[in-house]
Amino acid sequence: MAAVTRFAVTLARVWCGLPLARAKEVQLNTEGKMVLLHIHHGYPHGLMKGLLQKLERLLLALLLLIVLLAGLINSVVACPFCSAVSLTFAQEIAQSQAAVIARLVEPPPVGSLLAQSQGPLPKGKFGVVEVLKGADLVSEAGLLGASAALLETITLENKPAGTLFLLMGIEPPVLSWSSPIPVSERAVGYLKKLTSLPEKGPDRLAFFQHYLEDSDETLARDAYDEFAVAPYEDVRGLESRMDPTQLLLWIENPKIQSNRRRLYATMLGVCGTKADAERIEAILIGDSVNHDTANGNIPVQVDRAELRSGLDSLIACFVTLRGADGLDLIDKLFLERQGRDVPFTETYAAVMALRFLGEESHAVPRARVLESLRILLEEPKLADLVIADLARWQDWSVVDKLVELFEKAEADNIFVREPVVNYLKACPLPEAVGALEKLKEIDPEAVRRAVALAGFAAALTPAEGSESDQEIIDSQDDPGEPAARASTRAADRTGSASKEELALASRMEPVLGDEEATDDRDGIDPSLPVVEPLATKQNGLSAQQITFLKWGIWVVIVLSVGLFARAALRPTSDSLPPASKSR
Repeated sequence: MAAVTRFAVTLARVWCGLPLARAKEVQLNTEGKMVLLHIHHGYPHGLMKGLLQKLERLLLALLLLIVLLAGLINSVVACPFCSAVSLTFAQEIAQSQAAVIARLVEPPPVGSLLAQSQGPLPKGKFGVVEVLKGADLVSEAGLLGASAALLETITLENKPAGTLFLLMGIEPPVLSWSSPIPVSERAVGYLKKLTSLPEKGPDRLAFFQHYLEDSDETLARDAYDEFAVAPYEDVRGLESRMDPTQLLLWIENPKIQSNRRRLYATMLGVCGTKADAERIEAILIGDSVNHDTANGNIPVQVDRAELRSGLDSLIACFVTLRGADGLDLIDKLFLERQGRDVPFTETYAAVMALRFLGEESHAVPRARVLESLRILLEEPKLADLVIADLARWQDWSVVDKLVELFEKAEADNIFVREPVVNYLKACPLPEAVGALEKLKEIDPEAVRRAVALAGFAAALTPAEGSESDQEIIDSQDDPGEPAARASTRAADRTGSASKEELALASRMEPVLGDEEATDDRDGIDPSLPVVEPLATKQNGLSAQQITFLKWGIWVVIVLSVGLFARAALRPTSDSLPPASKSR
């Protein structure tokens, strides 16, 4: 990621027309999730703010794309219901080449922090107090020792001299420093311990557990983010060291943020008891909850509506603690919708919880989870939520029901047809083949759409002969089918199907929107000779070469956007104030 950061900085310089040698004029602010570039180019302060706003939007979009791609490459199974608010301190320090605790010696002039101020962006001067990373680089920069120079970097907060800050630097030997992050004396001790922690595992989380809901919000946020990015298996490994009583108090506290409530419900599902499940049940069914205030003596009635944020994790927690019997209540409250007005968000939360129970938890047999998912097949407008799950978990008992859904689909649920086709294509039963031929006669356009999307997905799947994690999991769930046989069967299905799908995709006519019924449209005559698949028309290119070609096209697009942005952001003589023109 450090290389990605340096690439983003270099690209930003090109966009703004900055010389590449002027490294010290580009600073990174790694506080929180935003990555901002502060550029000092000699323009008036007010003009620079407008340029920075435009640059921030363009650069943020590019960085999000880079982070997304990096996440796809290095993905892990993190906390199933949590999402990190920002990078953790440990992640930020790992991405930097130097990290120090510094004391503010000379704050920027107060007037330079005003929105209407002119001139360069304000800078403060800092003295290094302690080095967390890269002591040799900090020393080479002349920032250590009796004759140490002061570190100077852009400072946009009005803090008094003597305040401690965390700063991170890149691009030695003349280090470019991030915008300073204020830290307390206690936070300094916290930061110093990070380097001694295990890189992963329950022992690492045991340290951060003590800082959840800490009085120092900076530490509480960082501790939450550490749990949010940790694999679920690491959370489960912490079971014996969790405090279910404290977790319940946080869950029932209406002031707790919804993302943190999700984490605490996930943790309670690991360490709680059936008695704890009754407290969660009260939230689910709508009973008021007694919440003890900080002094523990004044119970306060809290309406469940204030605690329903994070419903998916609460449902998963309840079922994990109660067992398979708990799904009976979930079915009744959120999935059986006939004659009841159940909000879609609640039903969707229940589906997300069921996916977790089927994939990550062993508290409920997968067959019982599938029974709950099948309930939504009675709701034509919501059936598409679960069809893919049924196919992924190889529940082939609903072929007739799905054919009926396809046949009876109307304008308000026509989108259900593509998932039905994909289910039937994956189904190994003979009746699925006959059903698919029948559906082609009813709506050939929907079948072609599904074939095209499936062909695209097949091009992104691992090569034939490789095992996916899901195939391994499924083979473990079915002891009668060894993993090797399951993998071979899956490869045979996807390998032979992908050639047919690509052949059909090469003859596709313009595709109508999903919301339009196409029963009366003419389809492709199956008697026509099959056109050779697209894969055979690539002049002998291998799959790897095709992948490189796609990436090359993306690079051209990104560079084109960069050139356009550079031209758009470069100020003209008419846009500069008179004082700047005279220079």
